[in-house]
Amino acid sequence: MKKFILYLILIAAFSCQGKKDVVDNGEDLDDTFIQEIGKIYYPEKIDTRSKKVEHRNEKKDYIIDITNCDSLKENSTNLTLNSKNIAYLYKKHLINNHRIPNNIIVNIKRTDGNNQSFEFDEKELMKLEITKEKSE
Repeated sequence: MKKFILYLILIAAFSCQGKKDVVDNGEDLDDTFIQEIGKIYYPEKIDTRSKKVEHRNEKKDYIIDITNCDSLKENSTNLTLNSKNIAYLYKKHLINNHRIPNNIIVNIKRTDGNNQSFEFDEKELMKLEITKEKSE
């Protein structure tokens, strides 16, 4: 009888364990908005990642690298505006995939090595989102 009770306690203990936090490795993401960025800007390569690998449900910074994009050359007068648009689409991508963005960093990488980086915080992205919704 004691063994039976011990087995019941062990079974109850192991079956009551909750689901552990899943590490955000990006393998399960729907990339619809990333494809939209590709269709608009036609870069050679797009890389996305979180600044730190943490649990999926934690607020963190995300980075998107746009490599060799003709429409984002250094003489582009609208580089900041285009970077905001990329950040907006990337934020939609993250929210669509149940990620919580804090800041979004857009890195424009060029073949000549003249790279630029733009960082957009949560408040800036909210303003941009409100503006986009009004224009739609």
